[in-house]
Amino acid sequence: MEATLYLPYYDYNDGAFDVSNDYYGSDEYSKKVLDDYNKNKDIVYNSMMDFKNGSQNVFMGTDGQTYKFGQKTSQSDDKVAYSSCNVTLYNGDGKEETVDELITHFAQQESFVVIFELDMDTSEEEFETELSLWNKEHDNIGKYKEKSGEEWAWVNEPKRNVKIKFLNNGNETIYGILENCKIMDRIEYNMFVVYAEKLRLIDNI
Repeated sequence: MEATLYLPYYDYNDGAFDVSNDYYGSDEYSKKVLDDYNKNKDIVYNSMMDFKNGSQNVFMGTDGQTYKFGQKTSQSDDKVAYSSCNVTLYNGDGKEETVDELITHFAQQESFVVIFELDMDTSEEEFETELSLWNKEHDNIGKYKEKSGEEWAWVNEPKRNVKIKFLNNGNETIYGILENCKIMDRIEYNMFVVYAEKLRLIDNI
């Protein structure tokens, strides 16, 4: 079956830095620098005081929350964008996937294996970049498989939530997320065997 895949990537939004030529010499620029300083000046002080008091890895931010050095913070959803590529889907037996099979996976909330045959002529630049990065991470884990074992490699296999768009049997557009996908093998340069933990339907991409 034909579908469109969407890979997530971090959108740096370069347009946010587009300013006029005289911006850096303007009062507006000076005000921005001063505002930024006032917003963040207490962070160093608070972290040094916490260090002095024995809390070496903890500081209080200007928002009143306590942070720990090395703590992972949530990435803003506004920064995540998706890039697309058209694809033909095959099931784990190598036969072309059907809409009924895909909906069955959703209804039973089961894991399944799917093969992506990507039409690289339709892929966006960011899609190719993210796919290459994902595959490189997969290859790097594979290098340690013999030493650390199959189970370790599988647990540490890099995952992606891949969005998908396809037409159902009523010719209606369906959107979904293939959750926690892992690359199992790369058959050809544009064909990947992928494990999907489950399919979740969503309203839109």
